[in-house]
Amino acid sequence: MKQKRSTNSREVILDAAEAVVQGRGALGLTLDAVAARAGVSKGGLLYHFPSKDALLEAMVARIARMARQHFTEELAKEPEGRGRHAHVFLRMLLGGKGSFFPLLQRMATPLFVAIAGNPELLAPMRAAYGELHQAMIQDGLPPERAWLILSALDGIKFWRILQFMEPSGLELKRLRILLERLIDGEEVV
Repeated sequence: MKQKRSTNSREVILDAAEAVVQGRGALGLTLDAVAARAGVSKGGLLYHFPSKDALLEAMVARIARMARQHFTEELAKEPEGRGRHAHVFLRMLLGGKGSFFPLLQRMATPLFVAIAGNPELLAPMRAAYGELHQAMIQDGLPPERAWLILSALDGIKFWRILQFMEPSGLELKRLRILLERLIDGEEVV
């Protein structure tokens, strides 16, 4: 029972940290602010996360865990064949059934906080992307095509998250069709 309560406390604190970053920005992420938001003492927070870096690392790891879980669930629905990992990633980021983008957009700020403060905290994301790239190649995509698809999807993702550019619905649909053709091995002009 104690382990369950400890796990729940960690999740409550992580939820609070995410809310603090969303409400106050990266500079507002302090251990005091997170403890207050979570309704725990600072000592209670420090029991689970002995430093701000430990908290950020757990936030990034949770994002990676959630993305992997969602990806695994969607992959189980995808028929065997060429490009199945790439097709799932495409759906996760560009909408349609199985889109993960709304959740990713909400959770992106904590990820950027981690990048700015300590790039080493991104190890769980690096590992996930490395595994995805290898799985895309094992699915039959040439390595350079896998790189291109990952780069295009991440570029669009970051444009949208950072509000650099927001393709229209029609443009997203056309981009998705073009990327599906690339995944399926078609030549595109």
